[in-house]
Amino acid sequence: MRRSIRVTAALIALLLTPACDSRGDSSAAKMTGENSPSLAPLAGGEPPLDPAIVAAADPRKVAAPIAAYVQEDGRARLVSRARMLVGDRCMREFGFAPEPGWKPEGAVPRDIAARYGLWDEGRAAEFGYLPAEVNDGNPGPVRFVGADATNVYFGQIDNYQGKPVPSGGCTNVEFEAVFGPKDSLDVDGHLQVKLDQEAITRATQDSRVTPLLSAWQACVKSAGWDYKNPQDPFNYWSSRRGSDKTRAVVSDEEKRSALADIGCKKSTGLLGTWLAADIAYQKVLVERNAEQLRAYTKALDTVSQRANKIIAEG
Repeated sequence: MRRSIRVTAALIALLLTPACDSRGDSSAAKMTGENSPSLAPLAGGEPPLDPAIVAAADPRKVAAPIAAYVQEDGRARLVSRARMLVGDRCMREFGFAPEPGWKPEGAVPRDIAARYGLWDEGRAAEFGYLPAEVNDGNPGPVRFVGADATNVYFGQIDNYQGKPVPSGGCTNVEFEAVFGPKDSLDVDGHLQVKLDQEAITRATQDSRVTPLLSAWQACVKSAGWDYKNPQDPFNYWSSRRGSDKTRAVVSDEEKRSALADIGCKKSTGLLGTWLAADIAYQKVLVERNAEQLRAYTKALDTVSQRANKIIAEG
């Protein structure tokens, strides 16, 4: 019996991974770059900060350089549709049909809701630190259910009812049809994710940001909240919510804490400075990795061409 799925993570990352994605409390530290190892200084030193970004202190009003390399939802759905056509055809050969009503998956959106800790006052007033729910409209994580079907789909058996199962299963068949043989993938499908994480980590460790993080901590403490860093309240409140059937209930106390948190980020200048540093480091990293990013974009175009051809042929 095969023990692993041969589809490489880079293949999946190439079309469906966002630059950064915050889906829950545990990811807040990664989003802000906190608790990350100290990075060696960049050649050329710390980049200059845009005073307009510092003053505005609003992530919604700034175009993030790395966002230009985040997969568009339309292209991701195109590729998902092509994969489904190939994979479903493969599974039909073994007598299996997908769950009805399955929709081609789109790209996971770039989520910056916790990138600088909590910063959106409107969301904080309603939801506190509760992360946004994500639902792609499909009934489950995969479109084939049942032990036999999943074994064939993921290639966890060598044959089914006397018929050989393709190496890696039908999921590998669909991925290779769209992405090409795994050995031919010569780009880093995680490149934009790595650069984005490096940018926020460097911004968090920037000498102009670190004293403001300390000022923020003192500010929220004076308001009655003893948080060590901007990701700490996500963890704190995640275990203190009630529930109404399947929905978490955010207390007024959590909402007050969230608004005090954001108020301190603004009054200390942390939010604007942190944001400006993040954008500055993104610009530097995009410029220094321009060749690799061009190769990444070219690979996306090649994948889209394959997907269009598969769909056209039915």
